[in-house]
Amino acid sequence: MNDVYAIRYADRAARCKATLTAPRAASLAALEKQLARNPFGPPATSNRDNSWSAAFTGGFVTYIVSNRHVVVNVVDLVAL
Repeated sequence: MNDVYAIRYADRAARCKATLTAPRAASLAALEKQLARNPFGPPATSNRDNSWSAAFTGGFVTYIVSNRHVVVNVVDLVAL
């Protein structure tokens, strides 16, 4: 896989991302780098409904991948 995926956030997920503490935001940024390179590899888990999930320190994201547009669309972000 040579393409780098863009990461886009749905409104609700973007609002949650904006409230993350610095350590959680840094962990999410590291996860975003991994997902941009390969949204189907570790630490991603298939949800068997065309969506995927991946955890970061203190939360997780649920996303759908568009190979046609090379985009990871984060539809939910949960901070635990």
